[in-house]
Amino acid sequence: MIGGIAMKATISDIENTKLSKELDKGIDDMENGRVTAHEETMKVLMQQYNDYVLQDSRN
Repeated sequence: MIGGIAMKATISDIENTKLSKELDKGIDDMENGRVTAHEETMKVLMQQYNDYVLQDSRN
């Protein structure tokens, strides 16, 4: 049982470290102006999706 507890703590620590790294990248992007408005991002995503669907349907 002790091993299970240690393993849980280790997995939790790893997940927290990954989350912290992702948050740091996001904060760095915001501080350096590397952000895109939600509306613009959605337009790009929808265009890429439509292009992919059209390309896939032609094959």
